[in-house]
Amino acid sequence: MIDLNNIRNFTVNRPEGWTLFGSAEEFDNLPETHREQILFLDEGAGKYIFEFSSASHLTTGGMWDPFAKGNFKTVEKFTDFSRTPESDQKLKKWLYSRGISFPSWVYVLFNSNEGPILMTWKMLIKYSADIFRMDDVMVFDNTLNWCLFFFHEDQLFFGKDNIYDPAEDNKRMEELNERKKKFPPFKHPYL
Repeated sequence: MIDLNNIRNFTVNRPEGWTLFGSAEEFDNLPETHREQILFLDEGAGKYIFEFSSASHLTTGGMWDPFAKGNFKTVEKFTDFSRTPESDQKLKKWLYSRGISFPSWVYVLFNSNEGPILMTWKMLIKYSADIFRMDDVMVFDNTLNWCLFFFHEDQLFFGKDNIYDPAEDNKRMEELNERKKKFPPFKHPYL
């Protein structure tokens, strides 16, 4: 069974086609130390991590406001995406100042057909100009204490100090279940 503790056992070789690192040949030409810090998840692990991220309520709003329900104490935003070398350096500096240690492994989930990637925070910073380009992207780690979300209209959000409390959702679900018992014709929105 796949979980966050063993997900690194469910990786595959780099895809034969195109990745955010370029072609298969371009990926193979990356320094070996970089390739060792970039893992492509297999289909089962990819499905698991997408379902896990949804169930953990890291994002709660639309892509333009991913932390709308206040699930993080602090939300910071980066919008200087002029796609110049100077802008790329500002992005790297901004990511570095988030205080996440370089060797931390993070999940990178794309809102496209590209499978999720497990990589170190260091590699995320190194390749940030390529990662945060055209597709919506969510990044988080095993702590679930923070989440990074890139909206494809050049907005990058960083929520930290997760305060999401599932008790409120559980209470709402119990109320709906009770109403369904009391009024059988009631259509439960989650059934």
